[in-house]
Amino acid sequence: CTKDVIVDSRGGWMLSYNGLTFDPAMRCIHQSDGGEIAFTRQERVLLLELTRRPGTIVSREELAVVLSRTGRSTSVRNVDFLVNRLRQRLGDNARAPRFVGTQYGEGYVWIARTDPVPLDAFIVIGPVRGDVEAKLAREFMRNFSAHLTSFFGRDRPVMLQPEIGSGASTGFDYGIEVTLLEEGRMLHCALAMRTGKGGRIVSTHRAAVGAQSVVTGAITASRWARGAVWRHIAVPDDPGLTAPSDVPLEIRLQEASRALVRPTQMWREGEAQLRQARATFPNDPTLTMLWALNQLSRLIHWPPDPALTQPGAITALEDEIEREVLAHLHHVEDNPLLKLAAAKMLFFINRGHHALAEKLADEAFASSTAFAAAFATRGQLLMCAAQLDEAIRIYDKGLELSAFGSEFQAYLLVLKATALMAADQQQAVARVAEELFTARPAGRELALFFASDPLQLDAGQQAILAALTPEQGRLMLLHLHHTSARHFRQKHHRANVLAGLAHVLQHRFGPEVVPPQLASLLA
Repeated sequence: CTKDVIVDSRGGWMLSYNGLTFDPAMRCIHQSDGGEIAFTRQERVLLLELTRRPGTIVSREELAVVLSRTGRSTSVRNVDFLVNRLRQRLGDNARAPRFVGTQYGEGYVWIARTDPVPLDAFIVIGPVRGDVEAKLAREFMRNFSAHLTSFFGRDRPVMLQPEIGSGASTGFDYGIEVTLLEEGRMLHCALAMRTGKGGRIVSTHRAAVGAQSVVTGAITASRWARGAVWRHIAVPDDPGLTAPSDVPLEIRLQEASRALVRPTQMWREGEAQLRQARATFPNDPTLTMLWALNQLSRLIHWPPDPALTQPGAITALEDEIEREVLAHLHHVEDNPLLKLAAAKMLFFINRGHHALAEKLADEAFASSTAFAAAFATRGQLLMCAAQLDEAIRIYDKGLELSAFGSEFQAYLLVLKATALMAADQQQAVARVAEELFTARPAGRELALFFASDPLQLDAGQQAILAALTPEQGRLMLLHLHHTSARHFRQKHHRANVLAGLAHVLQHRFGPEVVPPQLASLLA
């Protein structure tokens, strides 16, 4: 007998047999239309006993004893009556049973099975082996699965499949194999996380818990799983081997953090995971470069981190990025993704390292298969060097290698829109922005950055503008200048990048909304 264990919309664990969904206490069947079929107490006891021993004949006498624990005397004949009534509830047929089979002269057997189906989940917990019926084991698994579900949320479902076998379909991203062994008053837990495709081990975890530490042990295990997912997405397995469609490391970091938290918290999640990893491996140059890259994401993120609005905060962060990148350049020679990341960071901080950034990007492109990642970095270098048409051509090549709706596609579309803004091609900017919002609806929070005519704002742009204060408007202009406009070598390109947003904000708040340091550029 096989069964599915799924999570319902309220976050509880549900059992599924032959297409019928039960709650774990067998109180009722949950129907697809939201209705329920409730069981009586005796029907529930029957179900619990039969499903606890799938494939095993349970005698009528045994069932009578179990039913007697409900406080009502039950005869063998009454067992037959209750089984027949239960079959009616399940839509079962004694002559062609799907749930409860009859072994004449002996008893009844639970025969319900589920057809193999794709496990459409982010994480599947299973198989679960060992002393699974032990009290500590049940408590550990209940807390582990619940906390893991809470960590990842509804957008990244967690499915418990204790009996999953090698023949199951792999429609999930990660699987966690669990073995539980009880010795004395301790429960020994071994967990191994594998990729859904290929089954390669990503990380392992070992714990020993007692009655007083089982909850904290389960929470620690769920945090291990969360960190293992982040590291697997963020850090390349073999940095020397890259596919043409591999994305830049800054996108890997965003995708890793997005797998765990909402987009507005991505850089914070990346920082937390990197702190933990660097504490374990303090001398790992890859982690150091990823740390610098995550600090860069703090500078780029909108809305900005409030801490960066303090005087000198941005300069201090860019000092740290420059120091870490230059100190670890010798470690990136054989790593095209790290080399491209170093080029991106040296370019962004805008401290006279453009020639070095171009050299690193060109070397990475010439010596590796990381085409897509190289397109993104080389395109930025080209557009800021006034080669706008060539940059747009390269972005389009990168877009051909990106998946629809992916973080990478959104990244390239923002870069392409920026190049078109510099070229003062506002109609093309609007088309690219709409393509971005179609692929990533959440990107509409950036819609005002691509606006140019205050009289032709869509409803979303109008809503964003209406919610702004003059100070927030000034902050938007400063942010657009720091993250995009300042990198262009030609003054008119810098002005073009800012002009649309500035025009919209001036129409709303007046000319004083333009910060003094940008007024001469926009004059």
